[in-house]
Amino acid sequence: MNIDIIIALSCAAVSAAVFAFVFVKGAFGAAGGARKADSSVRSLLAPVAVFVARRRQLDAELNRTLERLEKLVVQSGGKFLEGATAAEIFAARFVFPLLALAVIIPMGVMLKLSGGLVLIAAAFFAVMLYVYPESGLKSAAEERVRKFTHDLPGSLDVMRLVAQSGGDLLSAIRSVIEVTQQGPVRDELVRVVAEVTIGTSLATALNNVAARVGTNEANAVFSTLAQSLEMGTSVTENLQGAAQLIRHAARIKAQTQAQKAVVNMSFPLLLLILPGIFIVLFAPLIIQFINR
Repeated sequence: MNIDIIIALSCAAVSAAVFAFVFVKGAFGAAGGARKADSSVRSLLAPVAVFVARRRQLDAELNRTLERLEKLVVQSGGKFLEGATAAEIFAARFVFPLLALAVIIPMGVMLKLSGGLVLIAAAFFAVMLYVYPESGLKSAAEERVRKFTHDLPGSLDVMRLVAQSGGDLLSAIRSVIEVTQQGPVRDELVRVVAEVTIGTSLATALNNVAARVGTNEANAVFSTLAQSLEMGTSVTENLQGAAQLIRHAARIKAQTQAQKAVVNMSFPLLLLILPGIFIVLFAPLIIQFINR
């Protein structure tokens, strides 16, 4: 038998086995609620992730990369790629391209496609899947931070109203949890209550929120609230000032984006619109000149 056919059949068998494993693991994992965390994707990444975690202590560059990914995982709420860890996301940069090659190349051989076309498609998807884990994690973290910043002023207003009616800050946080919908702000406040329940001080729990979100707005709001608890100053005034600060920062950001819109529109204007106008205006003149 031709060696090319043997290699193609071997690759096809490997890819079929991988996808069968993913399908079976996903089906049974969804049925067994307690085992849902042990997802098919994370199971594929686990062996490489274990090696990455062990290698971390010996490679300073790898350690810095994983620390950066860990911050992004925290900012994203730990929900990207079914709750993958930093080591698993780093491993996905190598596992996903290999899976793409294991699928595309055998398919191209079986369909008798051009070798150049198969190699181009394999290289394209391999590069895309190499970039996706980190870029997707960054996008998830940015989206969660954006939604957190957008929803925070309204939650602070609810907390201020509860504090004005005589409640303390912790009861105000519990009130926000009861009346707000599922989202980043509610998730972080639920975690604050959980930390306080196990013995952490409220000021420390608020500082932890600022550290997890990692934005200037969150740091200003929750650090100020923590300081007001420690110094005994008015929580109500700090809540009102924090909400106004975030809204003011949002207005400035919107104005900045509006000013950038003019610059962003100049490129499609020059590239797409003006050439059409020139064609309409000058094409008849050029045609008349050629006919003469």
